[in-house]
Amino acid sequence: MIETSIDRHRILIVGGSGGVGKTSVSAALGLAAAREGHRTLVLTIDPARRLAAALGLEGIGPEAEDVTPRLKAGGIPVSGELHAMMLDVRNTLDRAVERHAPNAQRKDQILNNRLYQNIAGRLSGSQEYAAMQQLQEIASLAEFDRIILDTPPTTQAMDFLTAPERLQAFFDSNLIRIFMNFSGRAGRGFFRVTDVLFRTLERLTGAQVIREITEFFEVAESILEPFSAQAARARRLLREQQTAFVIVTGANPHQLEEASEFAGALDAMGIGVSNVVVNRWLPALEETAPELPDSIENSELAERVRYWHAALERLAHRQTEAIKALEAQDGAGVVRVPEMPAAVDSLSGLGELSDRLRTTTSPSSTEAR
Repeated sequence: MIETSIDRHRILIVGGSGGVGKTSVSAALGLAAAREGHRTLVLTIDPARRLAAALGLEGIGPEAEDVTPRLKAGGIPVSGELHAMMLDVRNTLDRAVERHAPNAQRKDQILNNRLYQNIAGRLSGSQEYAAMQQLQEIASLAEFDRIILDTPPTTQAMDFLTAPERLQAFFDSNLIRIFMNFSGRAGRGFFRVTDVLFRTLERLTGAQVIREITEFFEVAESILEPFSAQAARARRLLREQQTAFVIVTGANPHQLEEASEFAGALDAMGIGVSNVVVNRWLPALEETAPELPDSIENSELAERVRYWHAALERLAHRQTEAIKALEAQDGAGVVRVPEMPAAVDSLSGLGELSDRLRTTTSPSSTEAR
């Protein structure tokens, strides 16, 4: 099932609530794609230490690093390649200004303007927009034929996914046009020192602030249209057939319900969901009681073992019933990944998780165990 998603889609965006193993699943998906022969890039927005450890790296930087030699040295052969990279959202907007500014003087004026620096660092959606812009730039190149993106937890992921629309609306808004007219008039001496509006603004904010605002919109006109076009391209990328979402969730009922709501929100946005990965699922053993050594058969320890065995069996049954309900209502393919014995913080653990993603047993065969 995961192989089908990797085969059909060039870009897989991995999302879900916090603490469900999104980063580990993202790395495992990247490894699965590399095993299928693809030149694969795993992208992360945050400098996730666990992802770096799982890939055998000390850290992940803004340049793609080839981890294929480490995989092969660790006994994990791949027919493709696996690379890892952290999105450099801090400098993405600056690079866009450098690319779209008509000349070096205009570029320096924008980059050194305090209003631009505040917009780049603080405007709601600017960082998410920068990440989407960089994803779109990477996707437009032919360097990688499979791209796996690890996103922040659900709420932040929605901010990330809606950033192109919000920033495009900002760039195209009437407010921007008003300020641009304002700056043009100010530049032509439209406002006099005696002008009531100008003097009021000056008292409230200071003349320097007014000059910076008018200067920003005077020089920024040359980049607003390219920025808006870039946002539109990022928005389209999320809805193209080459792109799909993989939702990672825990196996407990409330986590599955949240995943279902997330899938519904993505569907309403026109973003396709290829799979829901139910991570750390606890399969039922279907045993009435564990076999215990005769030496502890009638001890307090034996009672505790039986109690926790029964409790875990009840939990396993609740998880399985909740997963069945999700499978019945969700159009996306549900992939069950059983609980692993240890955290995915090494190449061997990553290889095992990738194996589990690729060879997950069907529900019927699992329940027959």
